[in-house]
Amino acid sequence: MRQSSGGMRIVVLGGAGEVGAAVAADLAACPDVEELVVADLDRSRVESEAAGLGAKASPVALDVHDRERARRVLAGADVLMNCTSFELFDRVIELAIAAEVNYADLLSEPTEEQRRRVEEAGITAVSGLGLTPGLSNVLVRHAAGELDELEEVHISWVSWRTIAPSPGLLDTILWELAEDCLTRQYFQNGRFHRAGFMEGSRVVEFPPPVGRHRVYFVPHTETTTLPRHFPSLRFCAVRGSWRKELMDDMRVLNKYGLLDGSARETTRARIWERSGGERDAAPWLLFVNVEVLGMRDGIAVRRVYDASHPLAWGQEATGRSTGVCAAVGAQLLGRHGRTSTGFVDPEAYYDPAEFLEELGKRGTVSVTWADAPLNEAARERAATTTD
Repeated sequence: MRQSSGGMRIVVLGGAGEVGAAVAADLAACPDVEELVVADLDRSRVESEAAGLGAKASPVALDVHDRERARRVLAGADVLMNCTSFELFDRVIELAIAAEVNYADLLSEPTEEQRRRVEEAGITAVSGLGLTPGLSNVLVRHAAGELDELEEVHISWVSWRTIAPSPGLLDTILWELAEDCLTRQYFQNGRFHRAGFMEGSRVVEFPPPVGRHRVYFVPHTETTTLPRHFPSLRFCAVRGSWRKELMDDMRVLNKYGLLDGSARETTRARIWERSGGERDAAPWLLFVNVEVLGMRDGIAVRRVYDASHPLAWGQEATGRSTGVCAAVGAQLLGRHGRTSTGFVDPEAYYDPAEFLEELGKRGTVSVTWADAPLNEAARERAATTTD
């Protein structure tokens, strides 16, 4: 097992992107990091991003399909932090395996074969580092440490932004809402249930300025991983939503089959052609709510975590809030290294106290929580999947 108290070398792939730039900026200011490689396909953008990060950051123009060059870049790295679109996951995980470098990403769905090959390579890989998945997993483990038993987990998020500020963020919304998304599901009473387009409607209270907002099932990995680590769970789901006008647009696209299969690529191309890189003056934000129901000393308890960020971040909110949490995860992966090999889930790998301590040092993404007792009627209402 490798452990490091400093001097680590981290490669941020996609470091000139919406989230990758935020990850790189955070890690450049991290005392644990001695060398930061900011790699991206776009040479001019990555050089511009790295120029403002200080002497420890070096820019590299890198095409992930150039396997030999990628291996040279990764040589001697402690962590490969993948901030590219999830559509490039297959290619990037192959690079980590070939270079035998510990790996993390923002969101992915590794196959059983990929899990086997990562374990055989003897590396540690964390799938899903950001606000959700990532911080959300850590918060559930935090609750598990203070409750005697977990019964339900409801993770909800709201993202206010334009549809395509970057290619990766456009990919995300189309994938999460596609009618044929096979991994969009919820867990109930020991079974996983497939969820259709905009199913699981629930109204959640977020901090201002959001307030009460309706969210729907999305295909985040917490739904799969949390029941594995907390077998007492009877229900687990992740729900999310974008601005109301975007959700209305998605309903129209879904109605006419434009989010399905091969049609989705054409839809994506047309949206990017018309709205790619578009930003507006309306509020931008990404907030997460984690509701955990459980038992403590024989009393039913409802714990609610709220993760928010400064509203002054404006159009940088999506990238920075996700990026700060991902950077904390990458930092701690570099610090502790291979405590186990293969793909590991955030709730199993990270000590929640340490994660929250490092997050708190940033003074940006805020996490608060509160407990309230639950009577039987409230427990029954909480167990319903829709409002």
